[in-house]
Amino acid sequence: MYLCKIKITAEPADGRAAEAVGNILKSIVLPEDCELTASETPDSAAVIDGDIETLNAAKEKGVLCALILDENELNGMSDEALSLADELFVMPTENRYDERLLSVYISKLITRLKDMSDSRRLSVCLNTAIDSIPDLVWFKDEKGSHLNVNDSFCKAVEKTKRQIYKRGHYYIWDIPQEEYEKGEYVCLESEDIVMEARKTCIFDEKVKTKGGMREFKTYKSPLIDIDGTIIGTCGIAHDVTDLHNINSELNVILESIPFATLVEDEKGIILSVNSRFHELFEDTDAIIGKSYYDWKQQELSGKIIRFNEREEICIEINGEERYLHYGEEPIHDTFGETIGNIGIFSDVTEDRLKERSTIKSANTDFLTGLNNRRGLFGYLSAINTAHQITFISVDLDNFKQVNDNSGHHMGDVALELTAHILQTKFPEDFIARLGGDEFLVVIKRPCYLHDIQNDADDLLKMLKEQFSDHVEFLGLSASAGIFTEKLVNCGKYDFDCMLRLSDRALYKAKNSGKGICCTYDGD
Repeated sequence: MYLCKIKITAEPADGRAAEAVGNILKSIVLPEDCELTASETPDSAAVIDGDIETLNAAKEKGVLCALILDENELNGMSDEALSLADELFVMPTENRYDERLLSVYISKLITRLKDMSDSRRLSVCLNTAIDSIPDLVWFKDEKGSHLNVNDSFCKAVEKTKRQIYKRGHYYIWDIPQEEYEKGEYVCLESEDIVMEARKTCIFDEKVKTKGGMREFKTYKSPLIDIDGTIIGTCGIAHDVTDLHNINSELNVILESIPFATLVEDEKGIILSVNSRFHELFEDTDAIIGKSYYDWKQQELSGKIIRFNEREEICIEINGEERYLHYGEEPIHDTFGETIGNIGIFSDVTEDRLKERSTIKSANTDFLTGLNNRRGLFGYLSAINTAHQITFISVDLDNFKQVNDNSGHHMGDVALELTAHILQTKFPEDFIARLGGDEFLVVIKRPCYLHDIQNDADDLLKMLKEQFSDHVEFLGLSASAGIFTEKLVNCGKYDFDCMLRLSDRALYKAKNSGKGICCTYDGD
């Protein structure tokens, strides 16, 4: 503890008491951190030799007074006079200045002065410390009366420490007794919980003040005496009203964002999500406080796709596919440190459907719904490796006669009918209308040549049977040319060449009487 400087005087200064006290002070053993000097004027304490008037004068100066008196004086002195002294040095009548007994008295006096000094300085340290704390600090006895509070507490309740001393909660916070007993918007008697638990407890408490409602995060601890007896509680209350208001404002901002949004901290723990996030994903209440990475692995596994070199998420809501673009931006504090991230899931379904429709229109034949020539080359360019690829070129025979004799609208019917039968015969393969009455089937699965020839023959037969049901299609048939190639030694296919060779086989079928299928054989 801090050094305690004690000054003791003896009155009267020219008496035997002064001499005896002076001799004892020179030889006495002092407590630790204690410095002692004799003084001619009262300072810390005065030892007075039986004089009540001198005692009264010293008391007026605010010093600790010890009165020396023998047994006879003690018996003859009134209780009122005795009560004036802080200490009584009762000495034997036959030896008023017994050095041994006087030394014991003075040692106890010095110990008391040292304890008083330590207690006073501890009180100064405590009060200075708690008054330096911006949070509310208080000490209560076991009945809940306030024994000490800091300046922040006084400011919050608009009362002085003297007004607060030994008063209860409802008086301090100006809450009517009947409202306090209802337990609404006040600090409930959580001290009982703390004293029963015999440990520090944390509470969220709302308090109704003159300035309105305030919300506190309170830390309350029991005060346990040296013998284990609980003598009261102490507490610290941190006003989190503004923080909660900020959080409420952030929630308003989150809700105003027209996209599904989540906020995660620097460790990737999800802190909050908005209502639009709830609309897109199930069981979102359970993800608060969980790892975003773990949630993404569990919830979005297998739903991440790539579109134009970026990742998107494809989910199903009420039986409909929805496409989401995900973006993440860091959150920085005032020091520029990253303290979290905000993630936004924007619904791009409508954009994707429009893009798909545009791409499909550009790659699709308007009349038949099949792929067009543009779609064919897009499909071929996306083929990385395939063990075998087969082209079947199909062309209608005598198609010009249908247009000339029955009109172009019947020619369109014939083309639509051809497309339908192609899709029926080759449902898993790529089919394109290259223009006019020219069609192409691309097969990239391994297959035997004779099986392909059989399928092509069946196709031509099905077309002829369907055409024969329409008088406008008399004489209409179809021819086909096949070219198949297997990849050798990790080479590459020459699709332009393959298309020319399948066309060459088609021309051979045309020149061989039409209505048949020929396979390119190198001739």
